Amino acid sequence: MSGLLIAALIFFIFGGSAQYDEHESAQLFALAVTSTVSSLRGSEEMSKNRNPLLSVEPLKYSLHPDWKLWSEMEGSEQQQALDRVGVYLKKYGDMIGHKKKIKKHGTCDLINIGLNIEGDHNLCGPAPPKPCNFISFGINDDPSFDRILADRWGCRGFAGDPTVEHPSKLHPLVTFHNVGATLLMNNEEREVDKGGAEDWWLVSMPKMRFFLGLKHIDIIKLDCEGCEVAFARDILREDPSYLHHVDQLSIETHVTRTWLDSREHVYYFGLHFALLEEAGFVLEWSNVFGCSKRHEVTGCMPELEQYGFPCGYKPWPAHPNVVIGVSCQDFLWKRYPEKASGSFSITKSL
Repeated sequence: MSGLLIAALIFFIFGGSAQYDEHESAQLFALAVTSTVSSLRGSEEMSKNRNPLLSVEPLKYSLHPDWKLWSEMEGSEQQQALDRVGVYLKKYGDMIGHKKKIKKHGTCDLINIGLNIEGDHNLCGPAPPKPCNFISFGINDDPSFDRILADRWGCRGFAGDPTVEHPSKLHPLVTFHNVGATLLMNNEEREVDKGGAEDWWLVSMPKMRFFLGLKHIDIIKLDCEGCEVAFARDILREDPSYLHHVDQLSIETHVTRTWLDSREHVYYFGLHFALLEEAGFVLEWSNVFGCSKRHEVTGCMPELEQYGFPCGYKPWPAHPNVVIGVSCQDFLWKRYPEKASGSFSITKSL
């Protein structure tokens, strides 16, 4: 009985949200009950039917019909999967180029969300209709993007970063949380205990949407030193439909061995391009700006060179502490639903 009470609470907290219609709320309740009964019975067969968004234990298999988790594959199958994502690494590597450069790729009206200086994030205008929402991870000590977005467009925002302290209210419309996005391995900030030696609270993007009760997310900004590598993995094992609920994605990528240090990492990094395309996203803008010297000198996975994605550096004469690198990039993606090639549902996948 206690398990069903928990399921009911989950339903009233999340399924009863105004963000969900009656049909979706009923599905959430049914999934909550299934998940609870599964955990109570403890049978392997029932556990396969648990809702991954309600489970503490991550799934060991992909819910996506076409892409597997790296851990589900071995040997030649892993190589074939790498070659598949390698097509996307080459495509977008060629688009952004192998030199420090800012490029406009699409046709949207670019809006600078910042102080109009190099390194600012861009979004596609005009402002989305209200109510609009955004999620922003990796704000560091500069919450200007979040405040400006709330001021200019009136969007409500969730800002997270486990490495810094901010007041819980950055703006009347923006809350701050000492929480990070999931990683595949500890990043440099974690290794040096930036923000303190205590363990970080980490959350995946699909579970964050579910927790906030958002049927739709207008904007996501990810600038969190490695979380972009875990992004595709979390989508596969938690919600293959996730990107179909997002309008724009501003994402900073980091591809030296500081962040991509295995074939698995390269697979998930390349896969996020494939999943974006599948959901109908189009690359609108990019900025190849390179990483700091200490990150560039760690080198690159050979697969990145093989597939043609920019990674590496060259010395900068008379500047011993700086190099000219191309291994860090910014991307702005906008979703055009008519371009989507797939549409997936958790309830269908389970």
